[in-house]
Amino acid sequence: MCDTTQAVIFDIERYATQDGPGIRTVIFFKGCNLHGCWCQNPESQSAKPQIMYYMNLCKGCERCIALCPNQAIQRHDTFGFVSDPDLCVACGKCVANCYFDARKLLGKTRTVSEIMREIRKDKPYYDFSGGGVTFSGGEPLLQAEFIISLARQCHEEGIHTAIETAGHIPWETFDRLLPYLDLVFFDVKHIDPRLHKKYTGVSNERILDNLKKLSAVFTPLIIRIPVIPGYNDSVDVQQRIYEFVKQLPRLERVELLPYHRLGTTKYKGLGRKYTLHADSLKREDLRHLTTLGQTVGIPIRIGAK
Repeated sequence: MCDTTQAVIFDIERYATQDGPGIRTVIFFKGCNLHGCWCQNPESQSAKPQIMYYMNLCKGCERCIALCPNQAIQRHDTFGFVSDPDLCVACGKCVANCYFDARKLLGKTRTVSEIMREIRKDKPYYDFSGGGVTFSGGEPLLQAEFIISLARQCHEEGIHTAIETAGHIPWETFDRLLPYLDLVFFDVKHIDPRLHKKYTGVSNERILDNLKKLSAVFTPLIIRIPVIPGYNDSVDVQQRIYEFVKQLPRLERVELLPYHRLGTTKYKGLGRKYTLHADSLKREDLRHLTTLGQTVGIPIRIGAK
């Protein structure tokens, strides 16, 4: 294992149960090459460390402004004391010196050895529950060398590995990683390439091509569809997606993920406006899509569990 292989990680969630079988540790990688306006983790989009500001905790003492070496913090009428991403170098001085814990550094460069030490702490839980490690993001495959090295080490130590990906990466990256993976969650956000580009910034041609290749050689494969009001929730769009995935020979199931607004406060903490004006969806709102899936002939589940 190469101890110098590094990646920017913005969170490690322990005892997770929604990202694969059993009790899991989820490693969240920073950086994404898709930018949907519904994204619930906007802090994952930039590959660089960032400062998150929590207005509800701030007392307005302005200590952060006085301590910032780059003058990256100013009071904003809407967002409060957010950091200007063009000036902030994420040195962490404002975080370390905030009396009220109103600031948090998101993203830290970590080595494979450091992450493996965290993973090993919970190996008894993996062994007991049939769990393991899930690589998430952002798009974890943008930090390919790190993922491959980390997954190889987990594989050698008998730890189950899963990945959550949107698939917009070179196939060669998938091909090198697959020997060390036990499960793939693959996002499909839209079936129309023009609309996919409009909504996410990239076409879906490479994504769907990778999905076909993956299904030909790997199992188990679970497709996740984030169902977003006004974007891909129509029966027509969903049926077209189901007809496509029905052709995949190694598909285990499709999981429909109802849109929710739980991440909206994160946008404000980063000084960004949340532009999607839609109500959260309930499980009952998607029941008709499970019926549609049965009609098409594919197994569909609402939610990750």
